Amino acid sequence: MKQIRPEAGWPESWRKSYEYDLQEIYGEISNRGYCYSYDHRRRHAIDLLAGALAPASRILDIGAAQGNFSLLLAEMGFEVTWNDLRSELIEYVRLKHERGTLHFAAGNAFELRFPAPFDAVLITEIIEHVAHPDEFLAKVAELLRPGGYIVMTTPNGGYFRNTLPRFSDCPDPSVYESVQFKPDADGHIFLLHADEVHRLAARAGLRVERL
Repeated sequence: MKQIRPEAGWPESWRKSYEYDLQEIYGEISNRGYCYSYDHRRRHAIDLLAGALAPASRILDIGAAQGNFSLLLAEMGFEVTWNDLRSELIEYVRLKHERGTLHFAAGNAFELRFPAPFDAVLITEIIEHVAHPDEFLAKVAELLRPGGYIVMTTPNGGYFRNTLPRFSDCPDPSVYESVQFKPDADGHIFLLHADEVHRLAARAGLRVERL
């Protein structure tokens, strides 16, 4: 993965992405807690995929932002498709792309269509930003081949300081549609609890192998 330097005239989304890259991959640490959490999450997700998939398997990375997971997986020999709502980030990710097969498919995850299913789908810190996590997980499952894997990371709703509502207790999640897809922690809508993950997975035709 190439290291890049900011330039005058970059759009705001590129500048914001670079600020995250300083913490996440370039080692200019100002928030040690965030960096530790991110590194742990990325290592665990990558290890899960590497342990489950054959070389050159096809992976879809949904909500991939500045593409750090996508780029690393491509460098490891997987065929990766990057996705995010923000199509302008494609050229930012291209600047960092050094080697490996990487495709781009910008757009709303609920509307994605592909000619063939994927061996794995990666959804890191995404499901807590959608108003309908049940429909989102079902959509992700549709993009997966039979026997394929979803690797998902999301904050634990059982954390004792969590004050957000349980999705299973919400009578009408559509009231949150106007605020979904917002980035960062202030865009969290529901933080799923372990029992909800099992129920949503079963409803989507999935089996939880590891939680």
